[in-house]
Amino acid sequence: MTGDLARILTDDLGLPADQLTDDASLDHAGFDSLAIVELSVLLTDRYGIDVTDSDITSAATLGQLDLLITSKRTGR
Repeated sequence: MTGDLARILTDDLGLPADQLTDDASLDHAGFDSLAIVELSVLLTDRYGIDVTDSDITSAATLGQLDLLITSKRTGR
């Protein structure tokens, strides 16, 4: 997982750093419905990318979520 995503999850969303591994599910990492909405808004505000709530929830792991965000940021 990239440092950018880890910082957002810990600093902005207040998720526990010890739960943030590439193979952690969103539930295991501490995501709830509010965190999903907040992450979507933060990604739009900071990076100008559109990552919907359903995009986030479709990621099975934080590693997959990170890949999704990276691909949207790079346009690939």
